[in-house]
Amino acid sequence: MPDLDDLLDVFGTYFVHERFPRPIADGVQWIGGCSALFMDKERQDLVHSALNTYLITGSDKTLLVDTGHPGLWDTYLPALEKALGGRPLDYVMPTHPEIPHGGSLSMLYDAHPEVKVVGDVRDYFLYHPSVPDSAYQAMAPGTKLDLGGREFEFVDSVFRDLPNTIWGFDHGSRVLFPADGFAFFHWHREDTCGFTAEESGIAPTADMYSVMTEIVSGIGHLDVESRIQWFMDLIEDFRPSMLAPAHGTVVADIPVALNYLTALRNDSRAGTSK
Repeated sequence: MPDLDDLLDVFGTYFVHERFPRPIADGVQWIGGCSALFMDKERQDLVHSALNTYLITGSDKTLLVDTGHPGLWDTYLPALEKALGGRPLDYVMPTHPEIPHGGSLSMLYDAHPEVKVVGDVRDYFLYHPSVPDSAYQAMAPGTKLDLGGREFEFVDSVFRDLPNTIWGFDHGSRVLFPADGFAFFHWHREDTCGFTAEESGIAPTADMYSVMTEIVSGIGHLDVESRIQWFMDLIEDFRPSMLAPAHGTVVADIPVALNYLTALRNDSRAGTSK
């Protein structure tokens, strides 16, 4: 049994597994990494937070959802270049300005100065002064980008932790990208990191989701039921084939993922009672 220091040496740093990039749908590749969050001294194991990005490839253009965590950069950039296969990176949509989502924007721009930063781009210039104003292209929810043979739609975030969180939907594959929504942590195992929920045999429960629903902005003051109805209407309109969150893992069993809504209800009640 390895000790905790040994585990930290192996898993306590940010890394992109060699299995990435990997396709999850037609024209969509998953590029992910993990970071150790905390240790359970009883189990001698580590809890991981997945740090996911997704490359969508149309016949004309490419779009990256999130920039990758700066801690992943040394292993992330080669994985991204492999996914691009020599094509330019035309667009990147950071879902929000936090480090795991927009933190590598400056480095990404240095590597791909042709890229346009799209979505709700408020305030990014404050964090990334080396990225010129000409690189930013504001896209409001409901607008679409034609990538060639498929459209990417910008979606108002139903559940958010920052005011300028934005979601996305790829109409070509019907994959919904809900940023921090539908995220959960996982124990590190060789058959877990980098696999979909279905591949690793994980069915996320409300308890698993609750750690991340607690960070939803103003959870104790939101009209959670109206938000849930908003999300269910979105599901009815888009009929997504899978959810591809920034943390946690890809889930194709949409009814199982709805346990997130139960966690939201529970956390909203707890927040109100505090």
